Amino acid sequence: MKNKILYLIKNPIILIFLAVLIIYGPFALLMPAETSLRAIITRIGIDAVEQGIELSVVTFVPTPNTNYTENYKLISATGQNLSEAFSKISNYTGKKIALNLSELIVVNEEISNKNLASVLDSLTRNTDMGNGTAVICTNDSAKNFLKTTLKLNSASDLNIEELITYSNDKIFNQKSNIESFYQGFFSHNKISFLGYVELTESDQGLTTSSDTSGGGNASQGSSGSSEGGENQNENTTISNEGRVAVYKDGRLNSILSTDELKGLNWLNGKYNQMYLTIYDVSDKTYQNADITFKIQNKNVSINTYFLNNTPVCDVTIKLILDISEVKSKVDEKVLQFELSEMSDDIKNKINYQIKVEFKKVLDIMLEKNLDLINAYDMFMTNHESKFNSYLMSLNDKNDYLQNIIYKIKVIPYVSL
Repeated sequence: MKNKILYLIKNPIILIFLAVLIIYGPFALLMPAETSLRAIITRIGIDAVEQGIELSVVTFVPTPNTNYTENYKLISATGQNLSEAFSKISNYTGKKIALNLSELIVVNEEISNKNLASVLDSLTRNTDMGNGTAVICTNDSAKNFLKTTLKLNSASDLNIEELITYSNDKIFNQKSNIESFYQGFFSHNKISFLGYVELTESDQGLTTSSDTSGGGNASQGSSGSSEGGENQNENTTISNEGRVAVYKDGRLNSILSTDELKGLNWLNGKYNQMYLTIYDVSDKTYQNADITFKIQNKNVSINTYFLNNTPVCDVTIKLILDISEVKSKVDEKVLQFELSEMSDDIKNKINYQIKVEFKKVLDIMLEKNLDLINAYDMFMTNHESKFNSYLMSLNDKNDYLQNIIYKIKVIPYVSL
């Protein structure tokens, strides 16, 4: 015993540890769980209503079970602003609101048309919301969208966050979150992009039944209530067509279709997840065939210069292509040959088709005065004095896109 006491005296850190354990151990054991004090919000929906804003949140509800399932509740409240709506939700739950674990913000077109920048600013300025939280726009109400995500989680392992991550990497090639929104908002062209995911009546997409009575892990509520019984027999479909919502000055300006986004992505050297179809190919190998190529690699070079005081954007696109599918109008049994080289007919049609696809987004850019390719930054960086002179010659400096000449040259190669 004497040796043990001497050992403790020589090692005071052990005595300190024992003292801390004796003093604070009982308090730690008796402290309530964090989820009993705070409402952990995982998803947020924001809609515009007559009263101001309808805020819908999905909150995590800790429930002991043996199935390793998570339980969530949808709660909604209206207010003149977000602060008032959050205050009501805090009263409904009897807990403080915690947003630091939020994964998704959903906004509808109506709130986007007003001023989404000010709404997001309220979230990040007055709460513990992180700038990396994903943001998407939807055609329906954000509240209905969140209801559908609850059904997805209760019915399968699918969740909307995975869908957004896929779109970031494979479709938009940029983040759809608060930080990227504000990077665009504070840039000179004031253009921001957000993913656009629809709720439709189509039978194509992520379809779930509204009846969640069998799942037991997704309850819905409105204005503080924890249960909802509306439209229990209807099906809802989440459709991600790869469309993008374009914001200018913090407000929704346009929604790019997949074709328009594809045209824009031809000038994006970082994006290779593309296919290209050319039509009516006739050469030594094919006769009146439609050929679809998969883009194996893409290198985009953009050269800017002035021609007689007119800005020119000269784009060279080098493509490495692999034939993915062939449809012949002459012989349905035509084989999909590996090409060792491309005929002039194929090269010309590739050039023509890419120009046609780019023109679709160019028409949107000119019609709505959207600098989707950052032309201002390219000319200002490389030809500041000439570009400033060009801007001074315009009646409105914001109309600089209207006179830019675009030249596109495509150099295709066969994948070996």
